Amino acid sequence: MKEVSIEKLAKQLKLVSIETKQKHLFLSVSNGKERAKVKNVRGETLDDCLDWLNQKLVKADAAHIRVDAVTHIEEYSYADLMKRLSLVQRNNYFRTGIAFDRKFRTAFLGEEIVGSALIRPSKNHKVGFNNPELSINMPNLESYVQRKYNAPLKDKLKQKTFYLFTTQGFYFEAGEWIKLSTKRDQEGIRETNFGLLPKQIDHAIEYGEDFLYRQIKDSGQFIYGYYPTYDYEITGYNSVRHFSSVYALLEAQEYLGKTEELKRSEQTLDWGVKHLLMEKDGAQYVQEEMRSGISIKLGAQALAILAMAKFQTITGNDKYQSIINQLIQGIDDQFVNEEGETTHILDEQLETKKKFNIIYYDGEAVFSILRGYAITKDERHLQLAKKLFDRFVEKKYERYHDHWLSYATNEILLYLNDKKYYEFGLKNAFENMNFIEFRDTAYPTLLELLMAAIKMTDKVKETSYFKQGEFTQFVSKIDFWRLRQVAVKRAEIEIEKGVMFPEMAMFMKRPERIVHGFYTRHDKFRMRIDDQEHFLSGLINFFDYFYK
Repeated sequence: MKEVSIEKLAKQLKLVSIETKQKHLFLSVSNGKERAKVKNVRGETLDDCLDWLNQKLVKADAAHIRVDAVTHIEEYSYADLMKRLSLVQRNNYFRTGIAFDRKFRTAFLGEEIVGSALIRPSKNHKVGFNNPELSINMPNLESYVQRKYNAPLKDKLKQKTFYLFTTQGFYFEAGEWIKLSTKRDQEGIRETNFGLLPKQIDHAIEYGEDFLYRQIKDSGQFIYGYYPTYDYEITGYNSVRHFSSVYALLEAQEYLGKTEELKRSEQTLDWGVKHLLMEKDGAQYVQEEMRSGISIKLGAQALAILAMAKFQTITGNDKYQSIINQLIQGIDDQFVNEEGETTHILDEQLETKKKFNIIYYDGEAVFSILRGYAITKDERHLQLAKKLFDRFVEKKYERYHDHWLSYATNEILLYLNDKKYYEFGLKNAFENMNFIEFRDTAYPTLLELLMAAIKMTDKVKETSYFKQGEFTQFVSKIDFWRLRQVAVKRAEIEIEKGVMFPEMAMFMKRPERIVHGFYTRHDKFRMRIDDQEHFLSGLINFFDYFYK
């Protein structure tokens, strides 16, 4: 098997455009339990390097095997290297290898550099707000050099010139060598395109559901998340994200047709009922212990309803129906006033703790109430949702361009065919299209917003308002076409930049723990349960709409 794979790889490597005079190959091998061990060779010809590679691959029997050919090398002074790092606009978006000498005696792939945090952002960096101002992480570099070369770093910093290099990578999977991308910001990860997208999304959902499923502890609580560079488990917990993650897990299990696994999702709901719910005056409230004391969040209230309603819809089991009623009652009693104004966080005495926290909570509330209404058929629940939504329209909440507001728009249009709701939904989606289209990170909530908007535009096109030209000030048929094109682009970006493929996971501290999960690259490769939630929901909605 290995001999066959070596022959196939040799043919592919000989087709690679290599600009360097001498040839360099890197071999990375991981058993899945620890970081990849990386070795490299230099030769006058590619065949010289292939002889070395052949000897190494014959002995390589591991979960992850990757080969990289150096294609281009540039010389940098220390000052120029520092300038190059400082201009990188997002953490972990430096994707270039660095050699400390011309002969590559000390050299690191770009994946080694980010996987072991050999460069780091400044202490002033705030994710999403400012430039990371990257620089060499000396403690990590010293430790990594000692482990890799069994020699201190000081012996390897005598030169004043660094050599930055690009590579063409190949990852061994299922008996084949997958050619990895060389596209900017995507170097070293498998490519995607419109033709590959259906299969890749299907796999991403399947593996993503399995990853989220594996985060459920025996108790029913989730492991909150990881920073995979150090295999650091994220501490703390969040009531909103607990229930939203159960909802996404149920959504994925429904998509995949899984039934046995639903028992574990039920267990997570039961954990939430037991540990997070508080009953008062016939209503239920979701409470969370925080540093500031008990917090009762509108968002948690909403997501608990949403998850329980989803469970009942899938299984037909109505064990949570009375709790759904009581949770909606809690929203009506304590979170919404007569005018439809919301309070976002209450304290243990159900007094206002924080009037406004985040716009998500309002959209989540309406969406969940309407999903609850589909089960309870209680007219008061529909009227509560209407009161809230009318207030959103009045206060021009469409300016927030929030995906939960899009979900809520779609849901209320199932029951109330009001022109103002269509206008709200169109503005919510279309007035932010440039940002959505050109955002360079995965940003999974954008795909969720797009898919909700696409479904809404299908309804819009059937209305007399649209047919009579009453929405032309907001949208045209070209906008509808662009909406779908941007959704495809966002889905491709999510696969490229949001899936922890094994060719990247193998450079993290514990690959088998995080492989195939969803991550946020520019936030230390963060893999939190809500990251899994947003990716799964968006991709499931995309696949269902475009391919089913």
